[in-house]
Amino acid sequence: MTRYFTRFLRPVALLASVTCLLFQVSCAKADYGTDVSAPQQDPGVSGGGLAIGTLRSRDGVRFIQLDDRSAGYVTDPEMVREIPDGTRVFLEYRSSLSVFPDFCTESLEVLWATPIEVGSVSDVGSGYYDSSPGYGDPLDVLTDWMTSLEDGFLTVHYSIPASGKVQHSFTLARGVSPLDFFLLHDAHGDAGTSVTEGLVCFPVTDLLPDTEGETVTLSLYFTDTQHKLTSLTIDYRNPK
Repeated sequence: MTRYFTRFLRPVALLASVTCLLFQVSCAKADYGTDVSAPQQDPGVSGGGLAIGTLRSRDGVRFIQLDDRSAGYVTDPEMVREIPDGTRVFLEYRSSLSVFPDFCTESLEVLWATPIEVGSVSDVGSGYYDSSPGYGDPLDVLTDWMTSLEDGFLTVHYSIPASGKVQHSFTLARGVSPLDFFLLHDAHGDAGTSVTEGLVCFPVTDLLPDTEGETVTLSLYFTDTQHKLTSLTIDYRNPK
């Protein structure tokens, strides 16, 4: 179960673990200012913690789609009353013993929830990004459990040099191949050097091919903080 996401713009210690992840379609977003200094747990640990999911409604019931298999009934809908359906949210929760509807898999007591802003997407095709580094400002992608492809969104856990005073922006562009994507970082002139981590996500449902149940490999290219063109691969298949 994909949970315990973070999104912030503040100096923190780098998370250096690199993991090969198998992703299915789903999501997350980015929002400057979300403080995630709260304790975290490993994904899949029950009982509560930090999470990310899509806020939805059905039959007048608010619930959070946590991943392709898990949906949490919100026992206290007032906590998310101002947040529209379809919004990716970052939240802290506790598991609840409340009865939940049959389209949910558990009950959640939401302690707080905040919307996560999505990055921009460009389906520009050929000619957008050549084979040499230097397009866009540098960033590093942290391939831990927070970097994921779920629920129609690609979420990237990144590290950048920043001052914390300027909002950076991110664009996901598709290349010539439908399986090639480019992550472009714009620091908007920020000359800060503090190591800063964050999350940004992109809606990619309309950009991803129909894999007809087969697993395919996507490539994500970016200019790293060593100013080299770098890539990582993500396995993907349409959810059944």
